[in-house]
Amino acid sequence: MLLIFLVAFVLTGTFSLYHFRSENKQYHFDRLTRKENAMISHLDYITNDYQGQGLTESQWRKLLSERVKEVSSIHHLDMGVYSKNGKFISGSLNYTNYPKLFPPEINSEGTTNLPKGSEVVIVDTPPYLIGTSTLFNEDGDLEFIIRVPYQVSANDIPDEDYNFLRRLAFIYVALFILGIVMALFLSNYISKNMRAVSERLKEFRLNQSNEKLEWRFKDEIGELISEYNIMVEKLEKTAVELAQSERESAWKEMAQQVAHEIKNPLTPMKLTLQMMQREKDIEELHSMTANLLEEIESLSHIAEAFSLFAQMPALSLDTEDVSYLTNRAASLYLDQGVRFVSAGPLTAKVDKEQWTRVIHNLIKNAVQSIPEDRERDILITATKADNKAMISVQDNGGGIPEDMQQKIFEPNFTTKSSGMGLGLAMVKNLVISFGGAIGFDTSEKGTTFIIVLPLVNPKQK
Repeated sequence: MLLIFLVAFVLTGTFSLYHFRSENKQYHFDRLTRKENAMISHLDYITNDYQGQGLTESQWRKLLSERVKEVSSIHHLDMGVYSKNGKFISGSLNYTNYPKLFPPEINSEGTTNLPKGSEVVIVDTPPYLIGTSTLFNEDGDLEFIIRVPYQVSANDIPDEDYNFLRRLAFIYVALFILGIVMALFLSNYISKNMRAVSERLKEFRLNQSNEKLEWRFKDEIGELISEYNIMVEKLEKTAVELAQSERESAWKEMAQQVAHEIKNPLTPMKLTLQMMQREKDIEELHSMTANLLEEIESLSHIAEAFSLFAQMPALSLDTEDVSYLTNRAASLYLDQGVRFVSAGPLTAKVDKEQWTRVIHNLIKNAVQSIPEDRERDILITATKADNKAMISVQDNGGGIPEDMQQKIFEPNFTTKSSGMGLGLAMVKNLVISFGGAIGFDTSEKGTTFIIVLPLVNPKQK
C-alpha cells in the first residue's frame, strides 16, 4: 500500500510538472501572438498612406526610424521591420548589437504565401520566442516582414506553480509518514498474533497431546486458528491410529521373520528324530544326536539375535581411539584377506565393545559377499576429513543389486541364503547412537561401507 501511495505521488508530481510547463509555454505563445498582431495593426495604421507607392528601402528606413521605436514603446516589445526582399529596414534595437534578434537579412523565400500571423522560432541564449509575420497592402502585395522577439523566463514553470507543487509535496509527505505509522501499527498487530501462532506450531508434536489455541475475534487470524484446532484434533486421532497400525505391522513382520528362522532348523530336526526311531546302530544314533544339538544351538543363536536387536544393551560411551579398536578387530581376519590402513589415532565417543561388534559385522558381511572362487581382498581404512573420523570397509565382491540397495539396512533384509538379516540394521543403530552416520558405495567391482564419526579432543571425557 505504501508503494502504491508513493507511485501515485510520483505520477501526480510528474503530471503536474508537465501540465504547468505546457500551460506556461502556451501562455507565452498566445501572449506573443496577441502582442504581435497588435503591433502589426499599429504599424499598418501608421504606414497605410505610404503603402503601394513603391518606396525604396532607404525611404522606408527614413520614414520608420522613429515610428518603429514609438510602436515598440507603446506595446513594450521590440520589433524589427524588413523589406519584402528580407533586408533590414528599421527596428527598435540596433541589429548590429543584437544579431540573433535582428539579423541584417532574413530568408524571404516563400514569405508571400505566409498567412497573417506568427511564425515562432526559439532562440536559446538568451531565451527568446521570435515571431515572424507579414504585412500586405490593400492590393494584396507583400509590403513588410515583421520580426518580434519576446523574452521569456529561463524557468519553465512560474513561481506560483512551484509554490503549489511545494504545498502538494508537503501534503503528500505528511500523508506518507502517517501511512508509515499506520502500517507499522497494523503490521505489528498482525505479526504479534502470527508469532503467537508460530510459536505454538513450533511446539507441536505428533506423539503427544497438543493444546488448542483460543481467539476471541472472527477475523482471518481467527479462521486460521480454527483450522489449526481442527488439525490438532485430526492429527491426534491419526497419530493414535498410525501408532497402533505400526505396532501391529511391526509385530506381524517380526512374527513372520521369527517363524521363518525357527522353521528352518525344525525341519531337519524332525527328519533326524524320525530316522532315530528306525535306527539301531549306536554310533549312528550318536551322530544324529550331535546334529540335533547343532540345530538346537542354531535356534538358540536365532533367539539371542532377535533379543539383542529388540533390546540393545546400555551403551558406555567413552573417548576411544577408533583407529586402534578397528585395527585390533581386523587383525583377527588377516588369514581371510583383510588389510588395514590408518592415518593415525582418531578419537571419538564410542562404546568400545559395541564398536568392535560393528567392525566384526561389517567384516563378516564383506567376507560373505565375496564368491568362493575369488581371492578375497578386503581393505579397511581409518582416515580424517573435516574434523570427522572416516572408517571404511571395502570388499571385492559382486556389489549390491540396484533393487536391493534401498533395503540394505532394513531389519529383516538379507542377501544370503541363511541368517536373519539383522547385522547391518544393528550396525546402523549403533553408529547412530554414537552420533555418526553410515552409508555405502557399490558397483560390480565391490562394495564400500563408510562410517563417519565426529572427532573429539583426546583429553575430553
